[in-house]
Amino acid sequence: MSEPEKIVRAFLQLWAAGDLDKALQYVADDAVYALYISREVLPVGGETKGKEDIRAALRFVREQFDYVLFRPGNWITSGDTVRLRVEHMYLHRRSGEMLTGTFRIVFRVQGRLIVRADEYHDRAMVESFMRLFGA
Repeated sequence: MSEPEKIVRAFLQLWAAGDLDKALQYVADDAVYALYISREVLPVGGETKGKEDIRAALRFVREQFDYVLFRPGNWITSGDTVRLRVEHMYLHRRSGEMLTGTFRIVFRVQGRLIVRADEYHDRAMVESFMRLFGA
């Protein structure tokens, strides 16, 4: 297993367990997190820059949803880039409704830290869910 893949696996294991602070030890101070969902329906959609803003964005997501299932798979690593697919089931706390599906995420690692993460969901489905049940 390559070093970038080890770093991403460690990050995701901590994230899935709900330990955001420990997970962020694998994120660069100037990292970028791009969530390709409209900010109109999900305030953390779009591009978030910097570890502290990423911390706030990821904390917001965890406040909105309980993670029933978060299963990374289909790992492909090429150089400093790690691509994977995640199967998920999220319980929206306020509505009690379940958001399920898969998404793709592409990580870029430099110097033993994640410097960029691009997260691609079924945008129409997630945006419809958020319009129905709110953030």
